[in-house]
Amino acid sequence: MRNLLAANLFRLRKSVLFWGLLAVMFAFGAFFTLQHLNHYLKWNAKFYLTIDLFTYALLLGFGMAVFIPLFFGAEHSDGTFRNKLAVGHSRLSIYLSHLIISTVVAISAAAAYVLPVLAVGLFIYEPPALDAGTLILLALGTLALLAAYCALYTLVVMNCARKSGAAVICLVGMLALYLAAGNVEVPLMHPEYLSMEVTDFGEVIPGEPNPRYVGGAKRQVLETLQDLLPTGQSLQYMRVQVEHPERLPLYSLFDTAVLTAAGAALFRRKDLK
Repeated sequence: MRNLLAANLFRLRKSVLFWGLLAVMFAFGAFFTLQHLNHYLKWNAKFYLTIDLFTYALLLGFGMAVFIPLFFGAEHSDGTFRNKLAVGHSRLSIYLSHLIISTVVAISAAAAYVLPVLAVGLFIYEPPALDAGTLILLALGTLALLAAYCALYTLVVMNCARKSGAAVICLVGMLALYLAAGNVEVPLMHPEYLSMEVTDFGEVIPGEPNPRYVGGAKRQVLETLQDLLPTGQSLQYMRVQVEHPERLPLYSLFDTAVLTAAGAALFRRKDLK
């Protein structure tokens, strides 16, 4: 598989699509940061460093849905897969090499986004309201999430013979997952009580119960579904509202493993014409 990785890395270095993705992600990071810099200079507004730090977790869900089909999609029609098999590479090694390169691209694009955020943000943003351990765990979780996105799109691209069809499926699928995550998240956002009172001694007294609050087993199911959906994780990372940061990387690894196993099994049986 080393030769497959080397060949794809060589293609990557000369790919306009790859450098374009890095440029777009860098531009997004710079745009968000410069907006806050403008508010800081005009009104001395204060922001936490994490306000835009993990937004790439959602942006790259869409970005990789475009990159992976366009970069790898032509290998069906060009006969590249047949050529790789003819020289002795296994289908599994071909599949895994594509997944690994896709993940490398996603992590590189995330780094391109973070670079301007940190370059300017470290000087204008307030220190994160999180301890270093939690911050590192969130960062590692987003990388695991990017691998899950890549596993999903690799499954589609490796088993869809048409590059345009694969691109449409990936984009529409990402949009559907985003809408699904939003629908799961809405009932979870309703507070348990409509109001709260705080006594002089700091005691919190709950007010009227919120009839729209979802609790019990239904809430546990919705929270699990939110964590399983890559887009559900993206929304949590983007807002830095992660109740159990230690769980999300495990869910991402589970998604990656299941999608990779399913995609590789389908590709093993696929008729490469």
